[in-house]
Amino acid sequence: MGLEAAYFLGALVLLIALIYGTLSYHYRNRAATRAGGEIVRERYRQNQG
Repeated sequence: MGLEAAYFLGALVLLIALIYGTLSYHYRNRAATRAGGEIVRERYRQNQG
């Protein structure tokens, strides 16, 4: 009985992680992602010069 409970809990944790990852990707803040990309590009340009 104990081994089945461990498998069930493991599957439940994986399912929750999959749902969380999908939702966080779907509802990500695109403006913040774009701003982060601009910061990286600007730093790269400054380091090249």
